[in-house]
Amino acid sequence: MGTKEQLKELKPLFALMTLFEEQRDKDIKLINTFHNPEVKDIEKGTAKQLLYLGKERDKRLAMIATLQNEKQIAVIKARYVDDLSWDEIPDKLGYSRNTVFK
Repeated sequence: MGTKEQLKELKPLFALMTLFEEQRDKDIKLINTFHNPEVKDIEKGTAKQLLYLGKERDKRLAMIATLQNEKQIAVIKARYVDDLSWDEIPDKLGYSRNTVFK
């Protein structure tokens, strides 16, 4: 998978992590109402998914962090983490369009 494709997966990764975190919280509440040890495996599956998604997110964020230029990092994060359009980035970051598209 190419760099651009990996970066495009950042926003969905954050969304999936949020969903799994919400599900984990629900699972924990449910588990606490039962005293059956078998039910605890439900939360373990959610935790494994969160761990996997976190590692995938961290790989992509580490890839961004290897960039040498702080402006490049800010632009890439604005695009792929904050999901801003290319037209929104200059206004949000206070950069000229030329700086954003370099």
